[in-house]
Amino acid sequence: MITIILGRAAQFILLLLVMRVATYYLPPQEMGRLSLIASATAFYALFFINPIGMFINRRFHAWDVTGRAKYYLELHWIYLLVVSLIASVSLIFLNNIHTFDFHFNIVWLLLLVCGSLIFNTINQTAIPMLNMLELRGRFVILTLATIGVGLVSSFLLVRAFEPTAEYWLLGLLIGQIIFALIGVKLFFDKLNPQVTVSKPTHTHLRLLFNFAWPVAISVGFNWLQTQGYRFFVVDTLGLSTLGLFVAGYGISAGLISAFESVLTTYFQPRFYKHVSNNSMNQQSLAWDKYSSAILPSLMLVMFSLVGLAPELTRFMVGTTYQSASQFVVWGVLAEGARVIAGVYSMSAHAKMKTQLLLLPNVLGAFICIVLIWIFAPSFGAHGVGLARSLAGAGMLLAMHYMMISTLEMTLPYRLILKGAAMGLVLLLIATAGRWALGDTESLLSAGLLIIVTGFAFLPMFYWLLYPFLPRHDK
Repeated sequence: MITIILGRAAQFILLLLVMRVATYYLPPQEMGRLSLIASATAFYALFFINPIGMFINRRFHAWDVTGRAKYYLELHWIYLLVVSLIASVSLIFLNNIHTFDFHFNIVWLLLLVCGSLIFNTINQTAIPMLNMLELRGRFVILTLATIGVGLVSSFLLVRAFEPTAEYWLLGLLIGQIIFALIGVKLFFDKLNPQVTVSKPTHTHLRLLFNFAWPVAISVGFNWLQTQGYRFFVVDTLGLSTLGLFVAGYGISAGLISAFESVLTTYFQPRFYKHVSNNSMNQQSLAWDKYSSAILPSLMLVMFSLVGLAPELTRFMVGTTYQSASQFVVWGVLAEGARVIAGVYSMSAHAKMKTQLLLLPNVLGAFICIVLIWIFAPSFGAHGVGLARSLAGAGMLLAMHYMMISTLEMTLPYRLILKGAAMGLVLLLIATAGRWALGDTESLLSAGLLIIVTGFAFLPMFYWLLYPFLPRHDK
């Protein structure tokens, strides 16, 4: 756990540098363009690749024990080439009929989207699999190296050529390519010896399809709610306002993702290991422990981010983006809902009942788009944030109603209330500290308030996680 925390802390510092440097060199308009291409990439990744990745995670330990993991993963690499071909054809078609304005030259669009679909996916498959094999040191080093080399490459490219989204994303892709290749080599070397494996049968493909299609449809609608909306609002808000909204939202998203990655890096391998034996009782117990570790801690993090929104903005983005602090709270609410939905979905993945994910994600996407059309013209970017938050709440209510009894889930209500109460204390500490300091306009005073609140946060965080650490989790 210490290795993971230290590694994720270093990763967070690097990501902070990435965001700080990006918002220093890229103007808000370029950040808006960057968000559009990120959304386009995310659609193909979520719809075509994410469901297969979930299935691989679910079956990996069983494959490795029987010596079949390398064969199936090589098939996955071939599948990525097929996905990139689908992406190329569809992007050219959409660009020619002017359905969406990507604000990118078609050559750059294809290079960045397809390059990311292939190499970022390989990177994010092979390197996290090292963690699944409990090779946490190598996992941490390769993760940090991917970010670090990507940052340096992006910096050099925008300095040598021009500060545009194209060159920034190309630099990040270079880091992904280099360490995707290294990660695959190290990962394959650690797998159990490969045995002769027959080609997947019709039964295997049906099992994969039955697992994957509900996930694909669900995450497709989830993409519409979480990223696809950008294409609908860019004409209303403009690229610059969209860039500011994405920056403010990105502060929350980055910090909540950092929290999520620390816990899921540690708890997800144990979760998948416990559910691999197909015992319904064991699967329910595994999810109960998983949710009890993550949900109360999430409450603590969300309250902390709301309390420190102005100070975090001061540190994490450049001077031209300081007004983005007004959007941080919307990011906290929407990303918090996303993490909770992810916890719920783990139960559906464990019990191979992924069709239960469909309706909540369809409902969330529908609410989001309808409310954006209603609120964005009158309230601008705040209308988008409000719509996203309400859509997240609607999706969670639907998930809870559909899954809590069907999948025999038991939510840790008492622990969640404890986490929320501790979070409220942190919110009060941040508010009182800001009043005591007079203001936190300078980096020094903002940093001081973050440190003081952080010292209060750490023991609370540890107290919530303590029962689920190895020596205490029975």
